[in-house]
Amino acid sequence: MVDLLRGRRLEDIDPLALDYTASIKQDAPLLNPVIAINKAHIISLFEAGLLEREKASQILKALDVIQVTSLDTRVEDVHMFVEQLVKEKVGSIGGFLNLGKSRNDQVSTAIRIVVRESILDLIVSLINLTNLLQLKAAENIDKVMPSYTHLQVAQPITAAHWLLAYENMLKRDIDRLFQNYERVNSSPMGAAACAGTTLNLDRYFEAELLGFNSVVANSLDAVSSRDFLLEYMWVLSSIMLTISRMSEDINFMCNNEVGVIKVPDAYSSTSSAMPQKKNSVVTEISRASSAMVASNLFGAMCVYKGLPLSYNLDLQEITPKAWESYERAKKSLEVFTRLLAGLEFDEKRGEEVLIQNFSTAMELAEYITIKVGVPFRDAHHLVGSYIKRCIENRIAPASKNAYEVLVEELGKYTSKVMRFDDYLAIIDPKGSVIKKTIYGAPTPSNTEKMIEERRQQNLKYMKAIEQERERLGKASSMLEDKVKKIIGGEKS
Repeated sequence: MVDLLRGRRLEDIDPLALDYTASIKQDAPLLNPVIAINKAHIISLFEAGLLEREKASQILKALDVIQVTSLDTRVEDVHMFVEQLVKEKVGSIGGFLNLGKSRNDQVSTAIRIVVRESILDLIVSLINLTNLLQLKAAENIDKVMPSYTHLQVAQPITAAHWLLAYENMLKRDIDRLFQNYERVNSSPMGAAACAGTTLNLDRYFEAELLGFNSVVANSLDAVSSRDFLLEYMWVLSSIMLTISRMSEDINFMCNNEVGVIKVPDAYSSTSSAMPQKKNSVVTEISRASSAMVASNLFGAMCVYKGLPLSYNLDLQEITPKAWESYERAKKSLEVFTRLLAGLEFDEKRGEEVLIQNFSTAMELAEYITIKVGVPFRDAHHLVGSYIKRCIENRIAPASKNAYEVLVEELGKYTSKVMRFDDYLAIIDPKGSVIKKTIYGAPTPSNTEKMIEERRQQNLKYMKAIEQERERLGKASSMLEDKVKKIIGGEKS
């Protein structure tokens, strides 16, 4: 292909320098948006009386039939690639394609179009995953399992409560994506290279044709800012950090020594040497993927931090990192939705772990304070002493011997005696969960309310996505209708 830009200004570029500075290899996601932008721009030039119908029609026809399977790596970027294809079809008339615009406003617009669509796709994937988490929570609403602090057994919760904790985190990412969408969905077109154009183009009309809700007000900001992209990459990182934390929980709780969670065979592997092994490999890869997504964000921020206004070619190094982060996040959400669908919780093992590790010690101290009258800090100390003695003497928590140790410790503070039946009721993990009626606790009644609230919220999210896609579809139809009218000689 001929180099359209260098002309009489510069000699031919060194092929190594072209390969080093070109973005064409990473530009594939931008191809269709760039074609759409060029169509909208030609329509805008025509509507403003700056381009005759015949010329506009020829260019639009050429844009309309572009079909490629791969981009030509001899060209610097997708923008010049499209312009070259148009010129090959219509000759020098194709030179009007870039009148009143630049690659600078065009690339920022194209990135926003790609990110806009990917945000909608991600929200749907997150809704699917959170729907699955809600469903699994409903199936395991009263199945007890241990919670952990500092990787030590803490208190009894339910499998549903654990699932909904991650559902809550992912819901916040859905909200963040909706907020990010509003900032992404603003058109830079009309900013040209950095200071706008002398042509009297209607920026709002061009934005409407491309489905944008607004225009970026300042031309310098329009071409040189990528904070919307950094924000997007941050949300992708947040999603992956949550997936990574869930993965670590699963890895820990499915190991032989804990055994509270069972990972489906379809998402596990075995050792090449040790036949007894069942390794949760999907959750291991997701931890690594989260690191890569976070590092992409950090790398993009480091590129961005030192750039003067306005446009600099450094910016093109950020974009492929955003594409990679999206692909990793999207794939992780899809595979996790399937993995979690088959995840099992071993309630019997959960109860064993909870009882063996004195998981209701806080409840026991609270009972001694409220029912017996011992100040909480003293109750905390005496329960701690009771647990220490039981561990040292290998006394099972649910035994009469353990109860007698507690009574002895209690006698150091009060003459009141606690009944054995009350003691057994307090150390029962399920009883502990049911008694916690405070808002946000894992009791089944709370969980049922939360599941229903989240289900209704997801329905609202999906409705918003459907409405936005319908709006974008109408904008696309309007663009194509304008193209047909210009080509057909009709009044627009």
